[in-house]
Amino acid sequence: MSRGICVLASGGFDSCVLLGELLRRGQRVFPLYVRCGYSWEDAELHWLRRYLKALPRRCREPLVVAEAPMRPLLRSHWSLDRRRVPAADAAWETIYLPGRNLVLLSLAGIYCAQKGLHRIAIGSLKGNPFPDATPAFIRSMSRVMGRALGRAVEVRAPYRRLSKRAVLHRGRDLPLRLSFSCLNPKGLAHCGVCSKCGERDEALEILDRLSRSA
Repeated sequence: MSRGICVLASGGFDSCVLLGELLRRGQRVFPLYVRCGYSWEDAELHWLRRYLKALPRRCREPLVVAEAPMRPLLRSHWSLDRRRVPAADAAWETIYLPGRNLVLLSLAGIYCAQKGLHRIAIGSLKGNPFPDATPAFIRSMSRVMGRALGRAVEVRAPYRRLSKRAVLHRGRDLPLRLSFSCLNPKGLAHCGVCSKCGERDEALEILDRLSRSA
């Protein structure tokens, strides 16, 4: 049985800390990025690759990019056409991407079956309100993938009981300035006004306070 772990990598703070922590522990990490055709993915992938290059190479496998186009299913949606992108003060439900984790974990399960892996890690946090980030959903996905693939596959969400601040504290010595989280990037830069940019600004303030108190 392979002792490696597939990590769903998005380029945001949470998955960046998860990647860094697992590598620090000497885990053999297989980063997986799933492209769905969303408007931010080119910029996100650029910064994810830069972040990975800044991490130790020991135990880190090359990034794999899988494709799962959502346009035929979602058609007119802000994540694809950039219309009415949720602003920094938008309600949580406005940024929900239907079945996001369902898609990511399904592809990760297939990848694990091909690579002989038995574990998937995802960086869901305590405050995530969406139905495909609950502990019950995570447990169910482990069971379903085990049956579908004919092999044990465990989905782990190690930050599910942690706040954003707690996760940032664990990753305060990582190159998190290379993370990327924006719904409507301008080239490779953050737009500065969307919901994710608002969250990022708050996270950067937390990191600044943590560095000053160190």
